[in-house]
Amino acid sequence: MQLYKSNLLETNDYLTSLEADFHSTMMKFDSKILLILLVLFLGNFSAKICKAGPADDLYEQGFHLSIEGKTQGAVQAYLHALKAKPDSAEIHHALGVLFFESGSGIQAIDHFRKAELFYKKRNDEQANRNLAIVKQNLVKAYRKLGLTPQDFGFRPSPSAEDKWKPSGVGFLIGKQGNLFTSSYSIKDAKKIRVRFSNGQTVPAELIRNFIIYKISILKLIDPAKNPLHPLSFADNPLFKKGDSVYAMDFSNLAALNPPLSQGRILIENAVENSDKVFQLDLELKEGQSGGPLFNRDGKVVGMALTKDVAQKSFSYLKGTSKETSFAIKSSYLKKILSDLPRDRNQGKSSPKDASLNPGIDVNNVSKEFIHNFISLEISD
Repeated sequence: MQLYKSNLLETNDYLTSLEADFHSTMMKFDSKILLILLVLFLGNFSAKICKAGPADDLYEQGFHLSIEGKTQGAVQAYLHALKAKPDSAEIHHALGVLFFESGSGIQAIDHFRKAELFYKKRNDEQANRNLAIVKQNLVKAYRKLGLTPQDFGFRPSPSAEDKWKPSGVGFLIGKQGNLFTSSYSIKDAKKIRVRFSNGQTVPAELIRNFIIYKISILKLIDPAKNPLHPLSFADNPLFKKGDSVYAMDFSNLAALNPPLSQGRILIENAVENSDKVFQLDLELKEGQSGGPLFNRDGKVVGMALTKDVAQKSFSYLKGTSKETSFAIKSSYLKKILSDLPRDRNQGKSSPKDASLNPGIDVNNVSKEFIHNFISLEISD
């Protein structure tokens, strides 16, 4: 290890001179070579962390994994390092490099912007050099995706004066910018906004509340933020005991291809005198009410409710097992959505159009569909 670090230090002069010509180099080398050079440059930070703490150890682990080409392992190491050191410009910079290399341009820009912000807060020579590099990274990423900095109007976290607070989760469905969530997520809110997995926020407005089943339908105010690859409801879904369903862990959206949790239907009609709610053998994390449930084909078959939220709505469910949850059936969600009045300019989508939308891969959720999974924030 010492010899490895010494070799990195010996290349410092070469890398420093290389950085001086970085802009012209960008025009000559392909993106893969550029990213290798960036990883090597960031390696100088790894070589200098003699007094290693948990974040530093994880950073160095991620660095070595990235050198070995183990991108997903490196990303996970860096993400764990961020939990211990969320203001580390170098960690954000390294994540931006890996996401860009793997084709996750939006997430790359997210981390490059945060790296830029944290580099600016420092006044050391290394930060100044890396700041110049990350600015060039952003130029390249914006150009590649056809975006501008104005498309990313977000900060790493809401400031105190914003008075925004996390309130729950939800999901976009279809191409019109409509989203479902639990009514408990937006209770008494004066303002609502959604936060996408890349950190970007967009205002939303409440369209309608359904008191009995505690469902809220919202709409994005900015239609330009509608997903290019929308989720879609399953056509004529069946809800049979033992059928598999899949739920997203919203706390894991930043990971590459985040996995879904698998459960089974326990009771087809879990509420007396109602065929709209089914019960699962899947324990959901607190705050996950309002997320979508999928069938094997990756189509939406329900809106998930944690056991606690379901019990608030249906008091007689108190005797149910801890490892269970509930869901509002998609057949009902689809009906109440279709009954909403439509904007004249919104147009109508036919059932045929909806059926053409591909479902997500429940074993490997692609970045194109992650945009549909949102967190909600409210302001009192």
